[in-house]
Amino acid sequence: MLSVSIHHHRRRFRTATAHLFVLLLVLLALAIFPYGSIFASEPKPNVPSESLSGQIDQLIDQAKQREGVVSAPRSTDAEFMRRVSLDLSGKIPPVSELRLFLADPDPKKREKLINRLLDTPGFVVHFTNIWRSILLPEAGTDLQARIQIPEFEAWLRSQLRENTHYDEIVRQIINAPLAVNRNQAESDTSQGLTPRAYYIAKQFKPESLAASTSRAFLGVRIECAQCHDHPFDKWKQEQFWQYAAFFSNVTPAQQGGVGAVLNVTEVVGKPQIKIPDTNRLVEASFLDGVQPDWEQEQLNPRLRLSEWVTSHENPYFAKATVNRVWSLFFGRGLIDPVDDFSASNLATHPKLLDLLAKKFQEHDYDLKYLIREITNSQTYQLTSRQTDPSQSRTEWYGKMPTRGLTAGQIFANLIQATGFFQQTTEANGNLFGPGMNDPQTEIFELFKSDSESRLEPRATILQALALMNGSFVTNATSLEQSDVFTAIVDFPGLSVEQKIEAFFLSALSRKPTDAESQRLADYVKSQASEEDRTHAYADLFWALLNSSEFLLNH
Repeated sequence: MLSVSIHHHRRRFRTATAHLFVLLLVLLALAIFPYGSIFASEPKPNVPSESLSGQIDQLIDQAKQREGVVSAPRSTDAEFMRRVSLDLSGKIPPVSELRLFLADPDPKKREKLINRLLDTPGFVVHFTNIWRSILLPEAGTDLQARIQIPEFEAWLRSQLRENTHYDEIVRQIINAPLAVNRNQAESDTSQGLTPRAYYIAKQFKPESLAASTSRAFLGVRIECAQCHDHPFDKWKQEQFWQYAAFFSNVTPAQQGGVGAVLNVTEVVGKPQIKIPDTNRLVEASFLDGVQPDWEQEQLNPRLRLSEWVTSHENPYFAKATVNRVWSLFFGRGLIDPVDDFSASNLATHPKLLDLLAKKFQEHDYDLKYLIREITNSQTYQLTSRQTDPSQSRTEWYGKMPTRGLTAGQIFANLIQATGFFQQTTEANGNLFGPGMNDPQTEIFELFKSDSESRLEPRATILQALALMNGSFVTNATSLEQSDVFTAIVDFPGLSVEQKIEAFFLSALSRKPTDAESQRLADYVKSQASEEDRTHAYADLFWALLNSSEFLLNH
């Protein structure tokens, strides 16, 4: 096996030859115009108009006609597989599966791929990460919240693994058993897991729980009325505290330090809460103004609230949920931002929002059903390559919006593309995850974002330096440590062109164009020795991993 010095490889890059400079210019052009004419568009299949996916396309097409938006062509099979793999499993597809998919003549292969991905453990893990980041945003900055991540994620995984419908997931969160002994829960993972961590992360504060549940489950920013009547919406300060009162019967008493088991006292019956800086007591009331009948039955107030939030009669729940799920696949909601349902922020496609909510309710709030129909729509399967100026208006879906990746997706893609994972946690063994100096933590810290929108990802100098000169990418593109790099370079019988194709499939999930293949093959073949060719392949792999095409979902 050829041996290549990592230090020598970096030194070669820093003293780049003219050939390497030409290579990087080619790849820079690829980064700016990554989807120009990679393949001809795939033919559009016949989608049954009675299906929800077909109805999605009809309503979107009507809006595009009305707004004068020209629709982009359908995505290629390679573009689609990369996109749907990132969206459903959180990472790019393995090369072996990609080759099989590209060679498959079955006209229903995209539908079958979606169904297969929805049944994989990768879907469970990826959507656990998505919902955890939505429900526990405090975990990025608050130590107490961060400690709750393992238990909360374990509970979420169990729900998604069983395909628990979303209304039941929300009911369990709002009405979580708060007096569970944590040590007992850890010893009995089949029965003891609960979403109690949601309350701990919000510090059991009624106002924090009111703000969080209304945003996450109803799409309403009711907290804007916490201190005074909402300046731009109908919500009054009294309504905020009436809603917060549902959480006021819970009294925690912490024992020990951070992360210690909490003793929680909770009483049933009609809850009341005092509006701060006033002498006014208000009783619990739903956001529609209706008060529960507390005399009928002495139930837990949070149970009453969970039933109202998830009821078919609730005007917000179904719409807020489908709007958020839609945003996961298109980078923006039909109402955007997704948690700002208000009279001044109307839906761009109100009929579509109503339809999605109606079908979601009819299918008992089944998230997989909703995701399956959205990803089977031709609206989702358009190319992200702009073919007409009207397609720049993202709210009309003339083309598939290009989206940034999460930190977790970037790290998973690096591992998938290179086959390199340096184990860094074996000596750690603590609740806080990997050490602060390991590659995973570095990527997560550098690429984390507080914004739910992925339509305008912003790169930083530190992010670029981490990928260009960081030890992880350096090792991942070396013959000594990268499984994928070694397999491609050392595989007997592969031509230069076939090796270049393998690198493109590994990193970008597509084959190179004829022009790319020719220019890169000329570059590799121009090297004087076999060792120099190995360095050329390493430079190529490095450049692909640093291209914007690798760092975007398109």
